Amino acid sequence: MAGALNQSLGAVDATPVEDRARSGRILDHGVYIVAEARRYAGVSDSTARSWLRGRSGRKASAPLLHSDYEPCGKDFAISFLDLIDLFVAGRFRKAGVSMSVVRAAYESLGRELGTEHPFAHGELYLHGKRIIRAAASAVSHEVLCEVTSGQLFFRDLKAGLEKIDYGPVHRLAARWRIAEGVLIDPRVAMGKPTVQGTGTATAVIASQYGANGRDGALVADLFGMSEQDVANAVEFERAFGKAA
Repeated sequence: MAGALNQSLGAVDATPVEDRARSGRILDHGVYIVAEARRYAGVSDSTARSWLRGRSGRKASAPLLHSDYEPCGKDFAISFLDLIDLFVAGRFRKAGVSMSVVRAAYESLGRELGTEHPFAHGELYLHGKRIIRAAASAVSHEVLCEVTSGQLFFRDLKAGLEKIDYGPVHRLAARWRIAEGVLIDPRVAMGKPTVQGTGTATAVIASQYGANGRDGALVADLFGMSEQDVANAVEFERAFGKAA
């Protein structure tokens, strides 16, 4: 259940990731290049870039989402909380919510919840309908109220959030059970997807699987995990890896 901390995964650091980012503890709050982030969030490369860095030219627009990291030249990386914001924004858009309404939701929820990462806040999962309505009413945004009033919208949104675990104090996303047997935890492997319970990156397992004649039993023995763990890693990389 989202929000309930899965004991088999270990304790969640109560310090919000956004605070850890500001304190310079970059190694424990995830680092993702755009190519990775857009695959995990299920959005296009151009969408991820425009939402996180804005768009210039004739269709210029300001960034939709706050980003924890400053760009390095023309390139940039994002944090785990940025990734969750990106994922949730994508869920809004897939539900048919317009960009202007997504932006209004993000900004009003940020004020309502007092965070720069409102789409990564546990309250969105637990009390999404109530807090979005309250935020929309606070800024008199009738369209936001109307779009998010239906049961179907929140059912679909909740389905996307139920695999996210939230910290016990600040209620921000702490880790994401993104696929069967695969975990994204910003404190482990710099936030790269790992085989749950092992800390071993799925990319490493998939690579070894290919290098060893697709012998799952051998790879499982080499890394001290089950053949199902190997299969989960291989399937994840097939669906979400560089070739996806």
